[in-house]
Amino acid sequence: MAVYRKRRRIHPALIIGFVILIIGGLILAAVLIRLQPGPASADPLAGARAKALEAAQGLEVFTIEYPQAAQGAELSGAVGALNRAQAAFESARGDLSRIDAAAVDKVTDDFAEVKEKVNAHAPAEEVLPLAEDARETLLALAKP
Repeated sequence: MAVYRKRRRIHPALIIGFVILIIGGLILAAVLIRLQPGPASADPLAGARAKALEAAQGLEVFTIEYPQAAQGAELSGAVGALNRAQAAFESARGDLSRIDAAAVDKVTDDFAEVKEKVNAHAPAEEVLPLAEDARETLLALAKP
């Protein structure tokens, strides 16, 4: 003798309610994730500070390469490092001015003077103090 059970049917309203509940949970999770502050919003000038640090590191390379050029090495490595440092600085100049406009003006003048002396093949004793001074100012701008 076989026992038959009546088959239970899931009501369509129950399925629709379950789907709506899942979608609502996903939307709520997305909203909560979106409302959390990201690391970039903590310091709006973080990118500019990173560029200042990059420029300072480029000047450090320049201060190593330039004295070697006076000893007969090729000057292109020092000039390339100087150009990369200046490009990094220039790309963040506007934002760095919001931190300290006077320091930005000083670094701009220092870059111009260093380039002028490099083009004139000035001795390292004249060039390096200017580059070091600009590097120190950039490091100060890079600090949060």
